[in-house]
Amino acid sequence: MCPLSGSAIRAAPRPTVAAVSRHCSRTGCSERAAVTLTYQYGQAQVWLDDLTHERDPHAYDLCGRHAARLTVPQGWVLRDRRRSLGETSELIAV
Repeated sequence: MCPLSGSAIRAAPRPTVAAVSRHCSRTGCSERAAVTLTYQYGQAQVWLDDLTHERDPHAYDLCGRHAARLTVPQGWVLRDRRRSLGETSELIAV
């Protein structure tokens, strides 16, 4: 009970992960995220994975269009580890 008004205070329900949609990290894109991109600079590697369950501040969420058009710097390796594609593919930028 609120001591000033005599009424009970109810906390607003918190949104669940499923209720919050994540959007593409690319500037100006408002599409729904479909892929999570991570990279390791020291190894010159980039990974594309199915969208993770929770947002990671060290990763980027991309929509399907931006994931399909992704290019990596020369000499870097792009590993596409999405299960939706069937098998892992590896591309090396030359």
